[in-house]
Amino acid sequence: MRKKKKNYLYIFSIVIAVFIVILSVGYAFFSESLTINGVASTVDYYAGEKLPTSPIVLDTSNNRYYTASGTYFRVDFSSESWTDDTYSLTFEKKLGMLVEEHTLDYTISFANPTVLPYTEGTVTTEITQNDGGMLLDASTTIDKTTLNPGEAVTITMRFHTNITWRHHVEQAKATVSYMLQGQRKYFYFILTYTT
Repeated sequence: MRKKKKNYLYIFSIVIAVFIVILSVGYAFFSESLTINGVASTVDYYAGEKLPTSPIVLDTSNNRYYTASGTYFRVDFSSESWTDDTYSLTFEKKLGMLVEEHTLDYTISFANPTVLPYTEGTVTTEITQNDGGMLLDASTTIDKTTLNPGEAVTITMRFHTNITWRHHVEQAKATVSYMLQGQRKYFYFILTYTT
């Protein structure tokens, strides 16, 4: 009986030793395969230069994204589109329009859909098409340079024209930019008067 007990103890010791060796090797292999170099985060990473936006409908009666400070006789709304990082607004100059100098403000708005703040907001405006030289000036403003998650920014483009002939195209492009995750991201607002 003593010999049997000794054999069981011997076999049990071998099994325990093998088990410990397997656990040690497994742990070393497992821990090596889980080495993480860098930073792990549950916050989305926004790659590229597009500024994430959540468009806001400002003209609820017509279901349009923009509002205007007034109207220009026989210069009528044609179309609008909000695709990713670009909002385009187009007006059509009709026959019989008034020949006069005119200034209108066009306003749009979007919210920050991320969980991170947008900082260092800037805006620049360039005249991209002015066939007859009738677009005298275009300028754009933003009401917030820092945009926290869920907050909205208001973008207003002032379009100053002296249209004497309807068969020309006037177009301006505003570039709105904010810092997000250490990178500058962009949004574009394009306003066009066409025939």
